[in-house]
Amino acid sequence: MTVFYYGGFSHPHAEVAFAGIQRTIRFSETQRENILRESWQLRGKIVRQGPNSQRLVLAALDEIRQAYSHHGQSAGLLDQDGNQTPFLLDNSKAIGGVIVTNPVSHGELSGSETATYLHYTFGLQMESFVSGPDTLLAYSEQVTFSDNRGGPLQVGRVPVSGLPIVQNVTTNSFYYATQSGSLTTRTPQPQPESMLFPSALMGDPHSRIVTWSSPPMQRGVPTEHTVHWLYKFRSVAPFNGQVHSRG
Repeated sequence: MTVFYYGGFSHPHAEVAFAGIQRTIRFSETQRENILRESWQLRGKIVRQGPNSQRLVLAALDEIRQAYSHHGQSAGLLDQDGNQTPFLLDNSKAIGGVIVTNPVSHGELSGSETATYLHYTFGLQMESFVSGPDTLLAYSEQVTFSDNRGGPLQVGRVPVSGLPIVQNVTTNSFYYATQSGSLTTRTPQPQPESMLFPSALMGDPHSRIVTWSSPPMQRGVPTEHTVHWLYKFRSVAPFNGQVHSRG
């Protein structure tokens, strides 16, 4: 004999059975295991005997409906000795708590249904993290080089009369590079990627821009945190470096 419970409510022995259990993994952009979703579909049968059987059946139904009218409770199956079996939805580990996905429902009500017995179904679900706090869930970086290969800079001149001309205004020019990207982890305030050319940081007020995005929320729980970076560099010599590759 087994007992199924939800929070502080316990069904009578063997009243509830599993109709199906589905466990699926949600992968991150880097194809790391991130979130496990476990969904339970359950069915039950209320049985009451005696002259007031229908009243007892409907009273039991009302009690069950009340039990599953709110989210955020642990659910599980106890064995015949009252010990917890592996079938457990632990609310303390659920992202935003265990939820009731299918409130208490019924099929066709006919014959003796509700008189001495009543079949019902319901569903529960929880999602939990399987990734570590520092798991790299998403990563992207770009490095752009913008220069004239250090050669002379030219400007176009349009005289009052005659053909336009191209004029050299310098004998040499700077090399420029821009490094930008983003990464996502479960850890709040993740740190941006390191600079490829720290000694060549351009030096103006917008040479280094770091932005943290508002995290996606799941029933009040942040599920991931993202940081964006933008660095601007300038050098009198060609840059020697390549984009980071992580994930």
